[in-house]
Order: sequence, then structure tokens, then C-alpha cells
Amino acid sequence: MRNAHVCINILIADRLGETMPKHKEITVTERTIACRFCGSTDLIKYGKYKNKQYYFCKNCKRKSMGTDAYPKMQYPKELVVSALTYYYNGMSCNKIVHTFNDIKGLNMPKSTVWRWIIKYSKMVNEYVLSLKPHLSEIWIADETVVNIWGEQYWYWDIIDTDTRFLIASHLSKTRTMDDAIELFSMAKQRSKTRPEIIITDRLNLYHPAFNRVFYTRYKEGRVEHLTSMGFRSAINTNLIERFHGTIKQRYKTMRDLKDRFSASVVLDGFVTHYNFFLEHSYLDMTPAYFVNIGENINNWGDLITLAYSKGYNDVNNLR
Repeated sequence: MRNAHVCINILIADRLGETMPKHKEITVTERTIACRFCGSTDLIKYGKYKNKQYYFCKNCKRKSMGTDAYPKMQYPKELVVSALTYYYNGMSCNKIVHTFNDIKGLNMPKSTVWRWIIKYSKMVNEYVLSLKPHLSEIWIADETVVNIWGEQYWYWDIIDTDTRFLIASHLSKTRTMDDAIELFSMAKQRSKTRPEIIITDRLNLYHPAFNRVFYTRYKEGRVEHLTSMGFRSAINTNLIERFHGTIKQRYKTMRDLKDRFSASVVLDGFVTHYNFFLEHSYLDMTPAYFVNIGENINNWGDLITLAYSKGYNDVNNLR
């Protein structure tokens, strides 16, 4: 047993410790015209009015102007994708709106950008949860306090050490065993394989929650729960605490988070952005690409298109 723990310590020490990810340059290239009502690309030209081309959708039998916009949207896709990218890279809604209005000569209100962020973040978050990443054998789970308009919430998340992929996260008002169970259950459901080791801090509710989700009396498929022995130990939670520092720095500019719903959507959106669009110096690629779910996904526009194609649309985004 002692030799097994020595091997575990060496394995963990090899895989922890890294610099935080670098931002990836994102550009928008997709220009496919789709029906603004149903999203179908099966369109035919239907004449012009005031020099503007109109199209007829063979799918929903409705006519619409040929703008490069998402279904039921007025502004071009490029602005939506840019808004999401800028926001999750650190810009506030105010700065994004001022940038669009100055450069594009628009008179767009801040509420428009905020609606885009909530609508498309939620839609994409739901889509990516349906994907099954190929993860490694060591996961780290932790929780941290976040303040939303003066109220304290707990943000729970779990990360894969080898791939730096954030597997699951959720926001709660409480800090109970049920919250830890929800985190472990989400991670277990999402992964294709069970881990060999899960590391947590010394919070006493983790052990019974771990047993509730991962316990098995069979040796095959058994998962071991290890408790962090401190910052300098080989068994530690430093990797996920480093991410918590990044996300806390980011939500300082998120002044629109006035309730749990919007906060949960945006924090999950940051996880999506982190997994799909931030390259790690440790990996030289994004975590999503490393776990085989990020191929040919270069920007938020690619994820939005995939979400629409899989049936995630406005109906899924009703509060």
C-alpha cells in the first residue's frame, strides 16, 4: 500500500503546476445565410425590395431578408460572436457597447449585448454538456466563495489534472453535502471513464459525498479519495485554486450579475470559454481539443452553429 501511495505522489507531482492559459486570437469567418425564424440554410432567393435581397425558407415556408444573422436576430453574427469573445476575455458590457457604437456607427443599448451573452452562453453551455470528453485518471474538486451583489454564494468545480479540462461546475447558496454530491454526480455523468483518484481539500463533507457517488465494493473501477496535504505537498488542490484566482479576477468586471440565474449562466460560460478558447502553455492547445471535443471549433460562432444544429435554440433558453 505504501508503494502505491509513493507512485500516486509521483504521478500527481508530475501533472500539477503550470502557468495560467494564454488568450487565443479569435476571428469570425462563418458567413452562411440562414433563416432567421428556424435557422435552416435551405433557402432560395425571393426577389428584392428597396435593393435588399429576400429569401424563402423551404423548411418553415417563411420569407426573410438575407442578413447574416442568427435566427430571430437583427444584428450580424459577427457582432454576437465578438461580444461573447470580448466579454469572456475581460471586457465589460459597457466597453463592448462603446466599441461597437464607435467603430460600427451604431446606437446599440447595453441591454442588447447583455441579452446576447445570457442567451447564447446558456444555449452553448447546454450543448457542450452533451459532449463526452476523454479524461485522465486524476481529478481535483474544490469550492470557493463568490459575491453577487453583496450576497455570498459557493462556486463548486472539478478539473482533470492531465488535460486541464474543467469537467463540471455549479453555483449554490449553501455549502452542504448535497452540493458536493451534485458536483461529483455531474462529473461522473459527463465523463466517458471513471477516474482513479479524486483530490479534495479537508472539508469534511467531501468524503461522505464521494462515497455516495463513487463507492463500489468491487476492486475493478474503484476510485480513491485523497485529501490535500497542503500547498507544498504532492497531494494538493493548487491547480484548481489557481483557476479560482482567474475567475475571481474576471467577475470583478461582471457588474451585471444581479441574481443567481445570470451569475450561473455567465460562470458556466466562462468555463466553456476556458475549455474551448484558451490555450494552455502546458498543453500547447485548448483543453477541449486535448480531450477530443474541440476539433474545428475556433470561436463562439462555431459553438453556436453546432448548438443550433443539435436543436438547442430559443426554447431551451427560456428562464
